[in-house]
Amino acid sequence: MKDRPTVLLVGNPNCGKTSLFNELSGCRAFVGNYPGGVIEAARAGVETPDGPVELIDLPGVYRLGGASLEEKLAMDYLCRSGVRAIVSVVDSLNLDRHLYLTLQLWHFHLPVILVLNMSDEADAALLSFDIPAFEAMLGVRIVRTDALRRKGMEELLACIGQAAYRPSGYPAFRKPEYGEQTEQVLDFIAHTVESSGLPRQKEPFSYIAARLLDGNAAMVARYAEMGEEGRRLLEMIEDCRTELSRQMGLPAPEILSSKRYGLIRGLLEEVQGGDGVSRIRRSTAVLDGILTHKYWGIPLFLLLMYVVFFAAFTLGNPLVDLVRSGFDALGGWLAQALDGHPMWQSLIVKGIIGGVGGVVSFVPTIAILFACLSLLEGTGYMARAAFLMDRFMHKMGLHGKSFIPMLIGFGCNVPAVMATRSIESKKDRLTTIFVLPFMSCSARLLVFALFIEALVAPAYQSITMWGLYLFGILVAVVGARLLKSTLFRGGDETFIMELPPYRLPSPGAYLHSVWERVSGYLCKAGTFILLGVVVLWFLNTYPQPEQGGGIPDSARMEQSYAARAGKFFEPLSQYAGMDWQANSAMIGAFSAKELLVAQLGILFASPGEPDAAVHASDEEKRLDARRKISAHYTLPQALGIMTFALLALPCIATVAVVRKETGSWLFTIGQFAALNIVGFGLAVAVYQTAAVFLRA
Repeated sequence: MKDRPTVLLVGNPNCGKTSLFNELSGCRAFVGNYPGGVIEAARAGVETPDGPVELIDLPGVYRLGGASLEEKLAMDYLCRSGVRAIVSVVDSLNLDRHLYLTLQLWHFHLPVILVLNMSDEADAALLSFDIPAFEAMLGVRIVRTDALRRKGMEELLACIGQAAYRPSGYPAFRKPEYGEQTEQVLDFIAHTVESSGLPRQKEPFSYIAARLLDGNAAMVARYAEMGEEGRRLLEMIEDCRTELSRQMGLPAPEILSSKRYGLIRGLLEEVQGGDGVSRIRRSTAVLDGILTHKYWGIPLFLLLMYVVFFAAFTLGNPLVDLVRSGFDALGGWLAQALDGHPMWQSLIVKGIIGGVGGVVSFVPTIAILFACLSLLEGTGYMARAAFLMDRFMHKMGLHGKSFIPMLIGFGCNVPAVMATRSIESKKDRLTTIFVLPFMSCSARLLVFALFIEALVAPAYQSITMWGLYLFGILVAVVGARLLKSTLFRGGDETFIMELPPYRLPSPGAYLHSVWERVSGYLCKAGTFILLGVVVLWFLNTYPQPEQGGGIPDSARMEQSYAARAGKFFEPLSQYAGMDWQANSAMIGAFSAKELLVAQLGILFASPGEPDAAVHASDEEKRLDARRKISAHYTLPQALGIMTFALLALPCIATVAVVRKETGSWLFTIGQFAALNIVGFGLAVAVYQTAAVFLRA
């Protein structure tokens, strides 16, 4: 990679940049039709007709110069040596907004390839482009692409190779013309900074001049820290800004932005034809008027979420039973095959089949949930959900920008914590990280599905699951309100987000997105969870009782290491409805929530008599963990256990990433303690209340 020329992919969020990167490189970087879905740079080697290049996909940004992590990361890469070319990806339907970032790329004096992506949507909107005139006016190469249908990929690869290996024959990006007065001030600032003798900065002088003219806080602060000479430079520049503002009749921070948008409007009048965009935007406005309405927008969102869970249970339950029956049959066959080898019989049948099988059997439910959520993300609806939740979340101490990490948290808390990097305010970011583990990840879904299917009547299963997810969100926003009123007071951000257009994801990309999530879950079940199941089997099997054989399995287990650990916490945990079996499962859940289901699968895998796996009757063989849990626990106990699993004991991977992202052991330990205290307290309240009203 070090010997390959570097080419950068830049663009606004939702322009299809990462889809383009995936098609060019063959990688499978995450694609989401909402801002904030990608918060790191992805890189891959790509072969072009002129030779290999290292292609780097930068996070989506609206412009350069802001304080967000994405903009800082983009600027860092743009200023690195070894970058040979820039691919600026824009949405063909939104050139009036997306070309702003392209104009800023002039400062870096590199070959630029302008990619008009989503060309199929532009064609559907009856848009036409005068490409030769477009190229001549900007001084760039232009390629029209449709990343989802691989249109324009060969032409783009050829342009990338030429720009990286034969830049001398490549057109030079034309300097944007801002008018004589503005350009004189910019040239004066750039020359003054260059000749000042102050430390050389990584950014080009023309870019520094533009940022100082805008009054960019970070750039001004940088020079203010350079002593007396730096402060004199800023005073001189401030005089220029004041005079130019007086002449132009605009505040200094608005001068360059108004000039750039004026250039874009004039450019599009010359090179773009057709009026289909206005028609599409009118249609979008009609849909947004319904789905983002200030009164019924949130009820519609909640209804959609209920439909998602209803579909997951209604369609998933028969498939779960089918998969579970397959594992039961496999376990019975293996039990007979291993007759006479009690240790291997116990490990494979009760440990691996009972544990991993209990986890894998819920794959249909998880797949349906992922399929529904991926569809909502791909259509652009989830970005509207963030907009909808902004007002409510702001009142509770958060804002709409925190909704994206919380949304990701429904899949896994680890990438959700990493996604908070897009939140500029440190206090808002720490508040979001603190409450993110309250979001019910997909691993917790297994726990809920196990107990809900066992103890909740079918008519109430969907609403129970829906209620658990809402309860987690409620606890998160209340916790955020308390934190923002005390430890993390202040630091509020204004939430600004461009809503992506409504679009149906391509069938291939949609199915691949669902498969990536499901296969990731299966890989976890086949590796980490399998290892955890073996460890749990050992803890449930040993030490062996001194009396030898003839002792029921239930009595053996009550003397095991797992039982001893569970019984140690039982005097306290019983107030939340948790016995030693549930306690031992919770201990395993600290490694991964799936191991809670695996542990219960091991504990309830045997009918309770020696060699029962071999000699059990047909009726006993049909007994599975769900039915045995139904006989062992009551509904109030199940509610208490599910509440604790929802709110407490974040997995060890989440704890590790929180430590990495915050850089503080104090924050990490404090969060872990607080989550467990809150989770146990609410589990006690839920169990005791349910025990009274349900008369358990």
